Amino acid sequence: MKTLALSLLAVLSTASVAAQSDIITLNSAVDTVSFDKAEVELFDKDGVFSASSTTYYGPKVWVNGRLQSFFVGSTNGNQFCEERGHNQEISGSTIKCGEDESSYANYDWYGKSWTYKSTGSKNQCYQLYATIKCQ
Repeated sequence: MKTLALSLLAVLSTASVAAQSDIITLNSAVDTVSFDKAEVELFDKDGVFSASSTTYYGPKVWVNGRLQSFFVGSTNGNQFCEERGHNQEISGSTIKCGEDESSYANYDWYGKSWTYKSTGSKNQCYQLYATIKCQ
């Protein structure tokens, strides 16, 4: 939680300096998702700044009381972004590989919750989000 608070403080400080604005609003979904740090890209239109996209580093979600990395996929990506107050995931996310015989988070769209999904043991790269870019 300390890292989350420091990351948000860094984002707010960076956004405030770049935008030279007193008002920055971020959706606080602290209880559903987590991340190590975030970079906010600002768009300037006639002197009015707005966030055009946000990249989250080390994204994780809560599953049964534990923070977990989650599988790459449109449902998972969009759900993470929606829980942060964005519309959707956009191009620009990066991946890392998960390990064999492990479990990671996967969003169950029908059940409307994050659940565990096993990787199995196929000796391959199980794609997880290293960063996720939302708009």
